[in-house]
Amino acid sequence: MPKVSVIMNCYNGESFLREAINSVISQSFTDWEIIFWDNQSTDSSAEIVKSYDNSRIKYFRSPEFTSLGEARRNAVNVAQGEWIAFLDSDDIWRPNKLMVQMTALEGTDYVFAYAGILEITADGVPLRSVIPRYTSGNLLENLLNQFEVNMVTPVIRRNFLVEQKINFEPEITASEEYNIFVRLAARGHVLVQKEILGSYRVYPGSLTDRNISRWAIERRLTLNQLIMEVPSVREEYASAFREAEMRGYYYEARYLMAEGDLKEAKNIMRIIGSSDWKYKLLEASLYLPGLWNLLHNLKIRRKLLSILRL
Repeated sequence: MPKVSVIMNCYNGESFLREAINSVISQSFTDWEIIFWDNQSTDSSAEIVKSYDNSRIKYFRSPEFTSLGEARRNAVNVAQGEWIAFLDSDDIWRPNKLMVQMTALEGTDYVFAYAGILEITADGVPLRSVIPRYTSGNLLENLLNQFEVNMVTPVIRRNFLVEQKINFEPEITASEEYNIFVRLAARGHVLVQKEILGSYRVYPGSLTDRNISRWAIERRLTLNQLIMEVPSVREEYASAFREAEMRGYYYEARYLMAEGDLKEAKNIMRIIGSSDWKYKLLEASLYLPGLWNLLHNLKIRRKLLSILRL
């Protein structure tokens, strides 16, 4: 049984697939398997994977096209490793990624770990380094206030998923990482490593209107699920839970503005404008829609992120 099962979910990912697979094969830590879950690709993804003469790369083809949440769930269900890691077909790991994490996790009771990433363009040009703000331990309050877990570096203890009956949810299509890592953080401690262990490709327009439309819905689904699974959370972390709820309203307003519904966006932001200065500022910007759009320009958002934490 391998130490680490690397889940690679793919749908028509031929463009960068070899680079992603090679970044696993090049790991200094060698006790791994790749669970390659092909979600009905119609390009050459299957041929690329099958061209590797490596028994540790296990190819699965989904019988039908599914949401990413369901595809990740299905891949996790066939994994055999003690730890489960994730690498999508367009991302890359640093050669020491698994060695750094497995060494740090040895003999601990952390339920999952994550580290920093380098955001890159489609051509591999560096954009910015994203280093975790938080320190290891009980991270639930922090993650409710501001979620920061990426999908390039996490490793999850597989037995803990089984024992707690936690997995990716099929109905979650745009924020599956938020759902699973918040629920895990409610049950155990997290290892945070403040070093870059992988690269994440950022595409122009990757935050589509369709995804934005799902963020608010899925935020509420996750928070309701969290209450059902750990009823004490809402009272124990009242302020952070409230912030998580307010963030859902903000995402709804962003979607409405993307759809051109200024009136309803104002109504939504009015609900949360009194809860925090940053939402009051955003509410005010709706009366100058050009300012709202400027604040949500990708480059401007990156500069303001450390201040507004949105």
